[in-house]
Amino acid sequence: MKVTLVGPAYPLRGGISHHVYGLQQALISRGYEVQVVSYRRLYPKLLFPGTAPIDPSRLKLDPSAQPILDSLNPLTWRKALQTVKTFGPELVLIQWWHPFFAFLVTWLGRSFRKGGLKCTLECHNIFPHERIPFDRALIRFTFSRFQYFITHSLRDREDLLTLFPGKIVKVTPLLINIKTSKRESHPTGLKTILFFGVVRKYKGLEILLRAMPKVLSKVECELIIAGEFYEPVSHYQKMIDESGIGPHVHIESRYIPNEEIGELFGRANVLVLPYLSASQSGIAQLALVNGLPVISSRTGGLPEVVIENVNGLLVPPGDPDALAGAIVSFFTENLEAVFRGNLLSSFPNEGTASIGKVIEEMVGNNSVQTS
Repeated sequence: MKVTLVGPAYPLRGGISHHVYGLQQALISRGYEVQVVSYRRLYPKLLFPGTAPIDPSRLKLDPSAQPILDSLNPLTWRKALQTVKTFGPELVLIQWWHPFFAFLVTWLGRSFRKGGLKCTLECHNIFPHERIPFDRALIRFTFSRFQYFITHSLRDREDLLTLFPGKIVKVTPLLINIKTSKRESHPTGLKTILFFGVVRKYKGLEILLRAMPKVLSKVECELIIAGEFYEPVSHYQKMIDESGIGPHVHIESRYIPNEEIGELFGRANVLVLPYLSASQSGIAQLALVNGLPVISSRTGGLPEVVIENVNGLLVPPGDPDALAGAIVSFFTENLEAVFRGNLLSSFPNEGTASIGKVIEEMVGNNSVQTS
């Protein structure tokens, strides 16, 4: 059986590229022949304020993709279409995460249908994390052409069905590809809080920094901020300096390569996700699969994976006092041991089996077509 995956893949970096690799590996393990069609260029520089989007990792999550698509060049869309038609898959699975790609994805969907190919959208978000003009109209324009969807949270499924009540939507976990073998003790025994990933406004780092003075008044600890900043680092450094928490905060302002993630998560006692909004979070699932408890905002699909008092704690978004209280409770009530014990027995990564079953169902479903 043949499946084509269309989406960003190595050497492009980021969570969706990691997921595409994991999805390819999962399908191969189930006996599929898998083609991966990726991008030569995702965004114009205006929409990608970070450094070059090429993954510098020595640990390469490489699905041997064909980098054909340029989001701004329709000639490459035609080339991708011909490449997929030559392969002749039973199903084409297109990754969706931002309405910037609406015209490309819509054109591909229509063209695959005309070529007699089944096609579905795998949605990492329904709406973009940071809204843009006409995003709802662009989403409607694209989603109306598809009948079958995959989301990675029930919340996204609900949002999609609110827009399009008649669509068929399956929910599967994200696939996690990076693991650390054990918790590594801090050399000084200092308690460690981790904030990980690209720093953007909606991630709520400001809330965590406002919470830290109250945390430090009760608990001796450090905060590691590890990830590339899409906003000026100086803004956050000023907050740190003015609040006097500088000696307790360490900033790694760079893209963290794959081979360093396991060690970084192994050093931490808890991952904190103070998001102001969210659909779902691959970072949360990465932490939990690796046995690291999470303190998260109660927003979007995060409460579906961060279960209150089981594998972590939940707080209202945008509330530094509540966040500080949760962090203090985590350390003073020895919740780490409780949550880690629960994680060892209750959070298997079932994504491989789940996504495989869904794709087998889609391949056998004659309704999986664009319209």
